[in-house]
Amino acid sequence: MAGADRISELHDSILTRILSYLTTKEAVLTRSLSKRWRNVWASVPVLDFDSADFWSHDIPSGRSEQIECQDNFVKIIDAVLASRQVQQVDRFRLVWKYQVRNYPRHGHPLRRWIPYVVQQLPRVLSLYLEPLYDRLEIPDLIFTCSSLEEMKLQFDCCWLGSPHPPLVTLPHLRKLYLGRFFISTNFMDKLLLGCPSLEELELHACCLFISQISCGNLKSLVLNGCYPTTEIEVSIPSLQYLKVTVMSSQKAGYIFKNMSSLVKASICLFAIHQLGMHILNSEAKILTGLLGITTLDVVLYGLRAKDILEHILKTCPYFGNLKFMHFESFDGSMAGCIDMLNRLIQHSPALKELTFYRCQDVADDETDLIRELRKLLLEYGIVELVERHQGSTYGSLSELEKLSNEHTALVELIYWPT
Repeated sequence: MAGADRISELHDSILTRILSYLTTKEAVLTRSLSKRWRNVWASVPVLDFDSADFWSHDIPSGRSEQIECQDNFVKIIDAVLASRQVQQVDRFRLVWKYQVRNYPRHGHPLRRWIPYVVQQLPRVLSLYLEPLYDRLEIPDLIFTCSSLEEMKLQFDCCWLGSPHPPLVTLPHLRKLYLGRFFISTNFMDKLLLGCPSLEELELHACCLFISQISCGNLKSLVLNGCYPTTEIEVSIPSLQYLKVTVMSSQKAGYIFKNMSSLVKASICLFAIHQLGMHILNSEAKILTGLLGITTLDVVLYGLRAKDILEHILKTCPYFGNLKFMHFESFDGSMAGCIDMLNRLIQHSPALKELTFYRCQDVADDETDLIRELRKLLLEYGIVELVERHQGSTYGSLSELEKLSNEHTALVELIYWPT
C-alpha cells in the first residue's frame, strides 16, 4: 500500500506517461483508484481503442446482440473524446473489427472522430477497420494533417476503391502503411509529392493501377502481396531496403532501376495453386536492378514457387557485394532447388554466409537438400551454413498462409466484384 501511495504522489506528467503505456480502456479504469486518479486519464496523450478489448472474443451469434456490442463500443469512444481535457494527442490507434451495422456513407462514426483527433495534432495515426460493405469514405482531413510522422491505414471491406483526396500535405510523414487499397496513379503522384519526408512505404495486399514508383527520399519500400495491373518500373536511388512479393497470379510484374543505395532485398515468391500460374518476362529481370546489395532474402511458398525462381535465375546477374544470403521455406518448396542455389552461389563471389530457414517437421528430400548444400558450400570455400526454424522475412507458415489468403481475396475481388 505504501508503494501505491508513493506512485500517487508523483507529478501528473509522470502519471500520464505511465498510463500512456496502457490501452485507453485500462487508463480510464484507473479513475476508480482514488480521487487523485479521477481525472489523470483524461490528460494521457495516447488514445488506443480496440474492439476486442470491449467485448469477449466469442462474438455474440445473434445480430441484435452484435449491434448492441458495436453501439456500446461507439458510445464509449464518444464519451472518452467528450471527457478528455484539451491536450495534444500524440498517438491515436483504432482497431474496429466485426462491424455489423451498415452506417450511411457519410454517417460513419469515424467521420466525427477524425476531425477531433486531427485538431489535436497527432504524431502517429493507426486505423484498422472492417466496415460493412463499402459504406465508408476516408476523411480527406487525414491527408492534410501536418503533424503526422507515422500513419497506418487498413480498411477491410468488399470494395473500398482508391483514396481520392483533393490534396495530400503531410510534410513530416516518415512512415506510411496502406493495406487493401486500390492505388491509382493520381493518388500515388499526390502521395509522393505531398510527403517530402517519407522514408518508409509499405503497400499490403493492394491493387496497383500505377506504372511507376519514382521517389528521391524513400529508404524502405515493401510491396507485400500486391497485385500490379500493369508492369511497374521502380526507380528510387535513395532506397536501402526492398521487399517485394511475386505472386503466381500476377499478369504484370516489377522492373527495378537506379537502386544505387540498395543494401538489402527480400524477394518472396508465392505459388498459389487455386489462382493459376503466370511466368512473366518481367520476373526474369527482377534481380538486374539489385546488383549492389550485400544481403539477399529468398522466400519460397508453394510447391511451384521454385518454377518462378528457376525463371528468374535464367538471367541471374553477378552480385559482387553479396555477403549474406537467406532462404526461407516452410512447406518443402525448396526441395529440388540445388541447381538454382548453385547458380546463385556461383554468381556471388563475395558470399560469406548462407542461412536456411525451415519448419520443424521437414521432409526427407529437404534434409537431403541441406546435405547437398553443405557439400556445395565447401566446394566454394564457404564454411558457414546456418539452419534456423524461424524465418526473418516471415516468422511462420501461418503468416505466409494469411498473406496468401489476403491476396486470393484481392484477386477474386478484381475479377469477380460483388
